[in-house]
This record gives sequence, C-alpha cells and structure tokens, in this order.
Amino acid sequence: GRWLFGELSQLQGIQPRPSAANFLLIRGEHELESLRQRLERQHFILLRTAVSFVGLDDHWLRIALSDRRGHRRLLAACTQELSQAG
Repeated sequence: GRWLFGELSQLQGIQPRPSAANFLLIRGEHELESLRQRLERQHFILLRTAVSFVGLDDHWLRIALSDRRGHRRLLAACTQELSQAG
C-alpha cells in the first residue's frame, strides 16, 4: 500500500489518502467517474465509486490493493488517462 500511495501521489489531478485498510481512496480535482469508466473500458481495470461512503461524492474512487504487478498496471493506465484528460 505504501508504494502505491507514493506512486499515486506523483500523478497530476488526483490525491490518494492514507489508509490502514486493504484499499486506498483517491480524490480528484474534478469528478472521477469518467476516469473510472475509461479505466474499465480501455484497460479492463475496475475501480469502485465511493459515493456510498458518508461525506464522499463523485470526486472519490476506491482502489483495492493487489500485488505489485497489478499496481504497476493501474499506474500505467492512470498515467495515460490522466495525461489525455488534462
């Protein structure tokens, strides 16, 4: 989780939040639903919305922690999609 947190912290447009759970929350400068949909359609990566969490809205996504290979795949996809969106 720490490695992924550090890598996500370097991406423009999102900020991860520290977590002791088996997932990370990321907050976007803008809504993240379009990013979530692109990751699913283009990269077959599923992230969950966080709108069911009290106080969170469509600026938040939930990332389940997996292995380093999965994290690298997620980071590459996020980097690509966030650079195209900006």
